[in-house]
Amino acid sequence: MSASIIDALPYYDKQVEAPGAKAKVEALIEAELAQTPRVAEDDPRLGSDVDVFPKSAGLATLLANYADKPIRAIDPSKYAPPAVPEGADFAALEEAETRGRVGEAHMAVRNENIGVLQTYGPNAWLVRNYQLASQAKELDGTLAALKEDVTDVNRQRRAYNEVQGEHLAHLENRWNDLVTSTLQLEMACTAMEGEVRGLEYRADELRAEVAQLEEAL
Repeated sequence: MSASIIDALPYYDKQVEAPGAKAKVEALIEAELAQTPRVAEDDPRLGSDVDVFPKSAGLATLLANYADKPIRAIDPSKYAPPAVPEGADFAALEEAETRGRVGEAHMAVRNENIGVLQTYGPNAWLVRNYQLASQAKELDGTLAALKEDVTDVNRQRRAYNEVQGEHLAHLENRWNDLVTSTLQLEMACTAMEGEVRGLEYRADELRAEVAQLEEAL
């Protein structure tokens, strides 16, 4: 099946607004779309993808699947001191001590990181806010451009609808004229057939009269 563009004429077809007509039209459209090839993702009529975080690859990766996989909070259990049941043997106590020392080392590193964050975090936060504000401004410009593209597409579609609607109206009027002409021609042919049958009947009568006259002579 060859690819084709299926489009309604919402700016021209006002019959769809009639009660009950819209549901029937949508059912017909769904049936037609089920047999229509899908538009390819690289179709030139489709807009290009927008990189929401062009300068923050890490943030984009972090939020890529946020709807399906929310960001997990910090699990404090791995920093809690290991619990040792009463009556544990020496091996269990030694393992608990090792895990406690590892946890203590992690906490020391975290405390060091917190200190670094307290020293340099405010400036980094301000710089990052400036970057985010710049990106937000850039995204606002992209959004405005996309809205303008949508408006332009709708404008072109409306113009296309009006042109095609006028063409369809012309074809519909032409079809009505042809149907009317065909009906008139069929009626004329039917009338002529009746006249022909009447003439044939009259001719038979005249032949019979001529035959009677010839016999009388």
